[in-house]
Amino acid sequence: MKKTILMSVCLWLLAAMGYAQSAPNMANYSVIPLPRQINMVKSKGFVLTPQTRIVYPAGDSVLKKDAELLASYIFELTGMQLKIATSATDAHNIELCTGLPHPNKEAYSMRVSAEKITIQGASAAGTFYGIQTLRKAIPLKCHMDKGRCEKEDGKSKKCCSATEQKDLLPYSSGIVFPAGEIIDYPQYAYRGAMLDVARHFFGVDAVKTFIDMLALHNINNFHWHLTDDQGWRIEIKKYPLLTQKAAFRPETAIGHTDKKDGKPHGGYYTQQQIKEIVQYAAERHINIVPEIDMPGHMVAALSAYPKLGCTGGPYSVRTEWGIAEEVLCAGNDSTLQFAKDVIAEVMQLFPGPYINIGGDECPKKSWQNCAKCQAKIKSLGLVTDAQHTKEQRLQSYFMTEMANFITQHGRKVCGWDEILEGGVAPNATVLSWRGIQGAEQAARLEHDAIMCPTSNMYFDYYQTEDRANEPVAFNAYLPIEKVYAFQPVPTSLTPQHAEHIIGVQANLWTEQVATLSHIEYMMLPRLAAACEVQWSSEQEKDYGSFLQRLPHMLQLYKACGYRYAEHYFTVSTVLTPSPKGQSMEVTLSAPGKAKIYYTTDGSEPNEQSKPYKKPFCLKRSATIKAIAYSDSLHSDVTKEQIIVHKAMMKPIRFCTPPNHAYQGNSPQELVNGLLGNTSFHSGRWVGFVGNDMDIIIDLQHRMPIKSVSVRTLTEQSNWIFPDRGVSLLVSDDGEHFKEVFVDTKQSLPHVVPPSVNTQKITLENVRARYLRIKVLSEHSMPQWHYGYGQTAFLFVDEVIVE
Repeated sequence: MKKTILMSVCLWLLAAMGYAQSAPNMANYSVIPLPRQINMVKSKGFVLTPQTRIVYPAGDSVLKKDAELLASYIFELTGMQLKIATSATDAHNIELCTGLPHPNKEAYSMRVSAEKITIQGASAAGTFYGIQTLRKAIPLKCHMDKGRCEKEDGKSKKCCSATEQKDLLPYSSGIVFPAGEIIDYPQYAYRGAMLDVARHFFGVDAVKTFIDMLALHNINNFHWHLTDDQGWRIEIKKYPLLTQKAAFRPETAIGHTDKKDGKPHGGYYTQQQIKEIVQYAAERHINIVPEIDMPGHMVAALSAYPKLGCTGGPYSVRTEWGIAEEVLCAGNDSTLQFAKDVIAEVMQLFPGPYINIGGDECPKKSWQNCAKCQAKIKSLGLVTDAQHTKEQRLQSYFMTEMANFITQHGRKVCGWDEILEGGVAPNATVLSWRGIQGAEQAARLEHDAIMCPTSNMYFDYYQTEDRANEPVAFNAYLPIEKVYAFQPVPTSLTPQHAEHIIGVQANLWTEQVATLSHIEYMMLPRLAAACEVQWSSEQEKDYGSFLQRLPHMLQLYKACGYRYAEHYFTVSTVLTPSPKGQSMEVTLSAPGKAKIYYTTDGSEPNEQSKPYKKPFCLKRSATIKAIAYSDSLHSDVTKEQIIVHKAMMKPIRFCTPPNHAYQGNSPQELVNGLLGNTSFHSGRWVGFVGNDMDIIIDLQHRMPIKSVSVRTLTEQSNWIFPDRGVSLLVSDDGEHFKEVFVDTKQSLPHVVPPSVNTQKITLENVRARYLRIKVLSEHSMPQWHYGYGQTAFLFVDEVIVE
């Protein structure tokens, strides 16, 4: 069981030992991630002073570096400059060592007495995690402005540091570490975070800062996405055009529009710089997993070496986002040799066990039309069957060839869950991103899997529903509590198969992220939630406890100069329409013991607003806003607009079925009085693809109809287009309908930002019992869209009848 140390308990211990006056300078072991065991003893604690020395075993270069890092952490947070030594003295020491007998090689213990603090790891990595716990336990008194100051050159600097504000650090009496022992170890061996440097390039210093962020959160794998359609970022000696040409693009798409900024963008890492970064990460016990995505996401490489593609080009480094049809020619043996040559140089630079070769989002259209690819399919005897097409099997052949090449060099291959299609390469590790199904499938095939589903681990998503005041992000929503709630091991797996779920990874794609400051903002504090998912068992997680420990972590972010988002938790709203649609029951909740306050008139809530005590009912349309307070933190304001109208909860049926993945609580979702936002993941939208929406609503008796409003979503980056027209028909018997309104529209000529669109049909002298509403979808996306010619999604969330 976890033993969270509450401040009141610590104050009692210190008072009993004569340290009550030093309580503000007392360390607190309730850090993130929370250690497995915190065993306190009634004894005098250790006092950290400038005279304290950090001791490591003579001749151990790894622990020497750990000692240097610990000294730098303490200096940054307190201004104390501790000396490092290889032998203990009578002075108070912090001793670092290995040799802890524990089955988990990353385990550590931290024993605290009046004489010394001993951090002992089962390995040097374990010792390093003990150092992180000590670092995070230090009380912070520096009240600095949050975040980084952006320079004109796109780099960033700390707004201030602890050492610049010594007057705010009254540590003259030392810092007291309460006596006791911590025993700790991680739940998962693989604890990862991914940074995409292909969509936007970040320099060496920015990458090192990212690595430092990972170290703070006990993360041991840095997945480095180095190549994509929009840029090639790694020097390959054998193919110099990859950095001379493929690393640069003339301009970049702006936000979610079809506009470009007209500014050249690019850059790459030399092999010497990569070696420097690899060493920097290794010193923080972080392995780097390089990703060279193939055979898709290769347009940048094709721009430099067009013969690698099916058509021979010409190709250009992409300036827009999305999936490109142009991919490597899998039927060309020289293309396969190119890929092996690249990976050979990559393996020389990255000594870690994993090499990621991507495998995701590879369209097969060019292979279908390529003579070489079709000839290769024929020569290999590949055929289409019930599970896979022959082109999918061609990708499996290509990926298996690469996997065998990597395995022959003593490494492990990994890739996105599409590598399961067409047959997975032997010994491949699967990164499950399109949900958890890929990991389930891999585990049942006895392949290792790493969980990084979009639903819980994609940090390029918005952190709040209030998007108008946020930096541009991918148009989806991932609050911090949803990150924390993730359960990595599917309950469907047997214990034997569950052992193949080896870890969890947070991913940051950078289509909309161009600065280090923005990286920090998207990662923090969600990375704190992710690291506790990675480190702790499911039984030990407690979101209320996490929120109590988060304020200190935020102070640490400030001390490190990191910019972070102030979205810590949300008020959850459950809205339940009455069966007859006459009212709406509202239930509010928040994590832990947070106190909730709300308004129903659309005004901003605060601690003077009405406190929430129990569910309440609304009998008319209203805008509910709620906020929760928990100690020093407060939630975002939750906003729900409720529309009570004549069709609310009335019988409704589909004449054409919605897409099974986006049917919500169909068909009642369309008349439940609840409105969606610009996130199609919200559960409020009903999606159609390949057909139009055609519904019939029974108002249950004949009545005058003044207006009918239809709300649709536009989010073209996810293939969600506006409707092409709306028609309304009315009937008294439900069989014979009369058209009273029709409107058709032209296809959109260009990209528009994500938006919710309302079409209101105003009527005069219309009475009816039954309404039939038809909404036309976009059956062929226009040429300017990367899904040209394919069917778009139509999303509808509410049909409002007045």
